[in-house]
Amino acid sequence: KEMNDSALDVDTIRPLSKRNAEIFRAFKNNLKAGAFPPIKVVHDEHFGFSVEAMVVMPPHTLIAEYVGEVVTMEQSDEIRSDSLMVLLNTGKRESSLIIDPTRGGNIARFLSGINNRSLVSRRKANVRSLRFDLDGHVRVALFTSRRVEPGEKLQYDYNAGVKGKSLEELAESGFYDTSNFF
Repeated sequence: KEMNDSALDVDTIRPLSKRNAEIFRAFKNNLKAGAFPPIKVVHDEHFGFSVEAMVVMPPHTLIAEYVGEVVTMEQSDEIRSDSLMVLLNTGKRESSLIIDPTRGGNIARFLSGINNRSLVSRRKANVRSLRFDLDGHVRVALFTSRRVEPGEKLQYDYNAGVKGKSLEELAESGFYDTSNFF
C-alpha cells in the first residue's frame, strides 16, 4: 500500500469529483451490505467464464473495482494469470504496480476481453476502466460505456490507454496480445 502513491504515476491520475467519490464509497458500502450490481458469472464450455448483465444497465453504471493481490511489474513476470491490470505506472518495473486478481479478486476478473486489433471486436466493448486517485492511492473502477441489455456479455479492452506507444513501451506497460480474443 505504501508504494501505491498516485503522484508517482507517469500519467496524471486525477481524483474523482466529490460527487463521484461519494458514489464510489456508497458502491463499496453497498457491496459490504450485500447489495451487488445486476451481473452474473456464466460458464460456456467453448469460451470459459464470462460476466453477463441481468437487467438493462444504463451507460456509466459502476460494475466493480478491479481488486486482487498487488505486486510490482517485475514480480508479475512470475505470475501465470491472464487477468492482470496495471494499477500504477511509474515507468520503472521495480516500482510500477500490477493487480493480480487470482487470489483476492472479485467478479471483475471474469469480464471478457476484446481483440483490440479488430474493428468488429472493438465495437463489442461495453465496459471501460478508469484509474483514479482516492485519498492519494490509485484505484481502478469498471463501468458500462453504453447501454447494456439483459444477457449481454460484459467486454472491455484490456489494453485501453496504450495507443501510440512503441513496442518497447507496450512490453513495459503490461500490454496483452489480444489477437486470439473473439
